[in-house]
Amino acid sequence: MPIATRSLRMCAAAAIALSAPVAAGPLGDAASTQRLFRGRSSDPYTLAVRATVWGYPLVRAAQLRQKATQPDHPFAPRAQTVATAPLNRLGRARQLADPDTRIGVAPNNDTLYVLAFLDTNNGPFLLDTPDFGNRYYTFQFGEADSETRHSYGQSTHGGKLPPIFIVGPDYRGATPAGALTVRSEQRYLMIAGRLLVSGADDLPVVHRLEDRISLSKWLGPGVLGPTTVTPQRILAGAGSQVPDGLKLLADLGTVMQDWKPAAQEQSLFRSFRAIGITQEDGFRLDRLNPSQRAAIEAGVEDGLKIIGAKTRNLGAMANGWSTSYSGSTFGKDYLLRAAVAMDQIYVVDKDEALYPVAHLDGKGAPLDGRNAYTICFSKQALPPVNAFWSITLYYAKGFLVPNRMKRYSIGDRTPGITYGKDGSLKLYVQSESPGAGKEANWLPAPKAGFMLMMRLYRPKPSAMRGQWHPPAVTPLGNPAESKDEGCSAR
Repeated sequence: MPIATRSLRMCAAAAIALSAPVAAGPLGDAASTQRLFRGRSSDPYTLAVRATVWGYPLVRAAQLRQKATQPDHPFAPRAQTVATAPLNRLGRARQLADPDTRIGVAPNNDTLYVLAFLDTNNGPFLLDTPDFGNRYYTFQFGEADSETRHSYGQSTHGGKLPPIFIVGPDYRGATPAGALTVRSEQRYLMIAGRLLVSGADDLPVVHRLEDRISLSKWLGPGVLGPTTVTPQRILAGAGSQVPDGLKLLADLGTVMQDWKPAAQEQSLFRSFRAIGITQEDGFRLDRLNPSQRAAIEAGVEDGLKIIGAKTRNLGAMANGWSTSYSGSTFGKDYLLRAAVAMDQIYVVDKDEALYPVAHLDGKGAPLDGRNAYTICFSKQALPPVNAFWSITLYYAKGFLVPNRMKRYSIGDRTPGITYGKDGSLKLYVQSESPGAGKEANWLPAPKAGFMLMMRLYRPKPSAMRGQWHPPAVTPLGNPAESKDEGCSAR
């Protein structure tokens, strides 16, 4: 941390009288939820760090909802690669994600999405789906804090789901016979369906399945009606009067106005009053004096850095890959929740998929497409899945990378992928072609920094228990040095 920045933060914090056992001062090196949230504090810097870490996933989820539903122009046309739609309506993607996809971060390139954001105050709702046969599919119900506590699909019900009845936190009415009930913990809930696509020729088949998925308002036993588009509070961070360094807290103030705090969040909510955030009227810049604002902006900045650092270590680290085994529920681990939201928001449950992420190569250096790499799986250590697996390459900010092959992911379903004579699989990750006969195993990279995300759909126990890890992303001195696709080649 630069000395000048540190001095500013310390001076700003010193201007506020403390009444709690937590000392003021930089938290930029904090690496755990326990360290960040230990003890009471009225120090604005500390509270801003806490608000950033606790509130980041709530804000990102709300930003995603508003970007998808476009409350100012809900019926505007959408790109075919996104499944967005007005609030309380179902959207259907018609093409797989590509570099122009800018909804959320780290979109998958394996499935078509069916997506809806619901205002459960306007429910209840009933989701009906067709028989998917042997096709992989899953429907996730993502909470407004970015967690997923309900997920149903092939792994839970085979080819056909029962109707799914979706209600808000305060609903106490009747339920339809034979339906699964999903109760949202907050006002807003996301539905994300994923349907496997096996190449361009399969798209019309998947489109027909998508068209048979329906979302209705449940009016009583045997009575369904159309859903209606309801108004939303527009996130306050979009206001030009809010300084850039405080926009996240302004957005958080908007989210908190619709929030039902859990018991363990009550004291945290009360503490945020000291930095200008209340449930009654959100974030109020005019509540803060200049020294408070300086300390709070420094706290937001450090909070985002702490979250970013955590994305490099989401759980178990092995061979340069970081894997979270907490799945899509985080309990009171607010820092892990925030880091997952920054890198891979709205992951599904760990029984449905695991998401190893690599920002580093096997030597600990950041991945960069100005280098060439291989990833080698021995025959005995191919990814252990009951469905399928893939590796997707993104820019560091989580967007897909344009390339002449229009290949954004690679995996066990990639056409023409070649295994070595010993049954192993060697993948090439680099900006230039690895040469004739090897392009089927090539994942194109930019001449810039990038990250990799592996997806293990329906992982086997060895992966879920941490007994299997992806092999290291290995830098090559000479991209053409290997003579065949096997990992034993030198």
